[in-house]
Amino acid sequence: AALAAERLAEVQAVVEKGRPEFAEKTLERYENQLNNSMAWAEKAEAKAQSVEKVMEVVARVGKATSKHLEVLAEVYEKVPEQAKPAIENAMKVSVKGHERAVEALKAKNALGEVPEQASLSEEVPQEVRERVQMRAQQELEAEKAERAKENDIQSFESFRAFCVEQGAPPEMCTSFVNDLQSSESLRAFCVERGMLPPEMCEKIPLQGFESFEQIENFCIGAGGTSEICASVEGRCREVGVTTPDECFFVLLTTTVTTSPAPSLSEQEIEERRRIEPQIGEETIEIPAEGLECKFNEIIYYYSDTCPPCEEVKSDGIIEKVEGLGIKVNQVDVMAEPTQHQFSGVPAFVIGGEIYIGYKTFEQIINLLDCQ
Repeated sequence: AALAAERLAEVQAVVEKGRPEFAEKTLERYENQLNNSMAWAEKAEAKAQSVEKVMEVVARVGKATSKHLEVLAEVYEKVPEQAKPAIENAMKVSVKGHERAVEALKAKNALGEVPEQASLSEEVPQEVRERVQMRAQQELEAEKAERAKENDIQSFESFRAFCVEQGAPPEMCTSFVNDLQSSESLRAFCVERGMLPPEMCEKIPLQGFESFEQIENFCIGAGGTSEICASVEGRCREVGVTTPDECFFVLLTTTVTTSPAPSLSEQEIEERRRIEPQIGEETIEIPAEGLECKFNEIIYYYSDTCPPCEEVKSDGIIEKVEGLGIKVNQVDVMAEPTQHQFSGVPAFVIGGEIYIGYKTFEQIINLLDCQ
């Protein structure tokens, strides 16, 4: 902002000396330096650098551009007609810089003494003021749409990469991202995928999360601690996800860390075998002594409010698997919300692979590679 002010002072000086033809190049440098100031601030914010330092720079831009417009109004009156388009363009750049600064400051409740509106002096003809404002708004909208598109592409790819890094099959992560991009809304996607209990999905804003503050509040409402929920934004930016909606899914992506999973003792397994309910005549009975399985342990993630989990329970799937001598570590995801991240329940971890959704007894036998 300081360099931009210097360039503007140079413009004013050459115009006052009767050499307006030198102003155009200086105005181009003014535009570049003002844009560079805001670009630095936006990149620094995206990298979660010191908010206080970033907002200090943005506030300087906001205050400076108001003064710049006053100077440009004075210069506009003194230059010949052929030089006026360059001054109008500089006015447009100042208005855009001011608008971007105000938007960033308001998002952090740090507007302070920066004027909310960038006003052009009434000494400038009304048609010129309107033209400058219109062009500034048109360019701001176009730039905002382009940034949103680039952020979406980058964030979706970062999210997919993060999903794979956490141990989920690549094809599942790709499918997950494609479904998310094509879904009607974040809330609908949550319900369709069974990401959370229906009542929690309904609490997702219809238009999606527009800020990280909304995600923090949602996290607290879901039972997360203030400390954990306040770290959401930083955790997402660390993996390259910069938009709130994709950040929400980073928090839900399954990890294959098994240390928190409680193990059942042999005595508990034997007790479950004895109380195994009768499932029905249509169920295929497979005697434990008749099968040998490649894997002898399962981690089963579930929630008491998950309809497919209720099916697993009512069908006696877990008890029947334990009847084969397989150890099943059962983890209620709602009981430990700050230690696990899930893309959906029920989820079975078998041999290090994650399988989301309801599975029949026969399907689990196949996944266990039982012969």
